[in-house]
Amino acid sequence: MNRKKDIPSLLITCLFFYRILMAFVAKFVIAKLTILADIGTFMYGLPYEEYGLLPMLYQKFGLMMFLKKDVLGVVIISSIHFICHFEILTFCVCSAIAYIGIRRFLLAAKSDSKAYILLILLCYSPSFNIWSSIGGKECLVVFGMGILCAELIKLYNREPFKPDILFFVALYLVMVLKKPYIPFVLVTFGYVIFRRCVDVPYKWDVAILVGLMAAVAVGMYLSRYQLDDYAFYAQQVPRVSARSTRDHLFMEQFDFFRKLPYLMPLAFWGPTWAECSTSPLHLFSFIESGVIIITAIIMLWGFPVALIRQFRHYYQWFLLGCNSVFLLLFVQYGQGIINPGAGIRYRTNIYLPVIAFVYIFSYLKERRIEE
Repeated sequence: MNRKKDIPSLLITCLFFYRILMAFVAKFVIAKLTILADIGTFMYGLPYEEYGLLPMLYQKFGLMMFLKKDVLGVVIISSIHFICHFEILTFCVCSAIAYIGIRRFLLAAKSDSKAYILLILLCYSPSFNIWSSIGGKECLVVFGMGILCAELIKLYNREPFKPDILFFVALYLVMVLKKPYIPFVLVTFGYVIFRRCVDVPYKWDVAILVGLMAAVAVGMYLSRYQLDDYAFYAQQVPRVSARSTRDHLFMEQFDFFRKLPYLMPLAFWGPTWAECSTSPLHLFSFIESGVIIITAIIMLWGFPVALIRQFRHYYQWFLLGCNSVFLLLFVQYGQGIINPGAGIRYRTNIYLPVIAFVYIFSYLKERRIEE
């Protein structure tokens, strides 16, 4: 028995129990320090005691329960809570649901790469596990993202694309619960599947990838007024559940775009150093974000040099990864910049695909060296 090779499997198994622990931490510790956003809506949003669950769903929502994100999330989470009855049991079930997706992603990424252990350790991020273990839609999105990332890794490894029922369930959950992530799904999987089916010359392939980037830029330009209006609206909406809200981020028209270079990374990072003094959770999140970024830098160490030297071997996944991660971070920017706590919570939804591309870049470098 090779104990060194058993370490990843042990860490993946232990992650389940760690997540259950985080569910208890969320319920009995974090809930006393901050408001767990809108979990009450998801856990108690359906009057099933008055109508009965299935009759009420049909009477109140009809077929729209399968198409609207808030309705779908409430239907699933409140049904889980109806069965579990106790909040902590609901948290544990939600934690287990997300774990299914995370585990499938980690097993698909399994390799002898030095970065694989670091990838697993990144999945131990406390805030990621806490927010995906509460009675909210984050557990469903993380489940979906985990399944999709597993298929992404399989496509990267040139394995046959054979989606199963879980893949389509995950695709449905992500595209309904988080509609802003639809461009990421279409661009990322659309390109990879297309390239698996069609062989094109190097120059045309680069042109396709650059064209996808241009399409994203054009889409942002055409939607600039709507996005700018949303930014002003978002910062003016009162946040009852937020104990620290950033005011006056956007003062003039198109500040949302002008301030993007430094506010978008902040939306992923969470609290600033100055905000750490306002809450122990902010301080902890600040340190955690630093650890995540340092770990990603270690995984990517040497990749820029390898990219410059062997661009032809790296360009596909590099250009696709940059485009895909930007799409995710842009959505995160719009949703998470107004409040540091919201930034950490919304980061949970995009965390797996972001570290998946970090791992792909790192593994690509190691595999290319081996070849």
